[in-house]
Amino acid sequence: MQTEKLLQIAREIIAGVPACLAITVDSHGDANARVVNPAPLSDIWTVRFATDRRSRKVAEIERSGRLTLAYQNDADKAYVSLIGRAAVGEDIAAKLAGWGPLASKWFPGGPTDPNVVHVELFAERIELWSVAKEVVPDPVRGLWAAVLIRDGAGWIQSTTLPQVPAGEDSHATCQSGGAA
Repeated sequence: MQTEKLLQIAREIIAGVPACLAITVDSHGDANARVVNPAPLSDIWTVRFATDRRSRKVAEIERSGRLTLAYQNDADKAYVSLIGRAAVGEDIAAKLAGWGPLASKWFPGGPTDPNVVHVELFAERIELWSVAKEVVPDPVRGLWAAVLIRDGAGWIQSTTLPQVPAGEDSHATCQSGGAA
């Protein structure tokens, strides 16, 4: 499948999911996931959401500079994960730009509250799978997801399928491996 088509499918999946999981890693290497309500995906594959500066996710993002956002669409048996650099910001204009109806419920002090910050993810890698759009693995080769990796201003394709060393039987290796 063409790279542009995969990007379009990823955008469609993300647009159809109002909330996603924000996944960070703590100092012990454990993953922490929680639901966030992000602003719409930008043209350059950035995503913002508001959060409390005192939260665990802010501390973990500030420590690692990394974030994964995972969007799941059960009806289409599809998911997209955006993986990349993340930063915490205090700019009021940026907070206002992403302020939605739910934000006031979670942050009654409004965007000028000093404990309200915005997190911005700059996607460097996209993983996706969609049964409805036929972005699915060949079951003979093992379970894998399509992957797009940012390369300068563009994207290159890959998969989560492990590379098999030369001379090994790829069918046997994939059957004994795990899922994406």
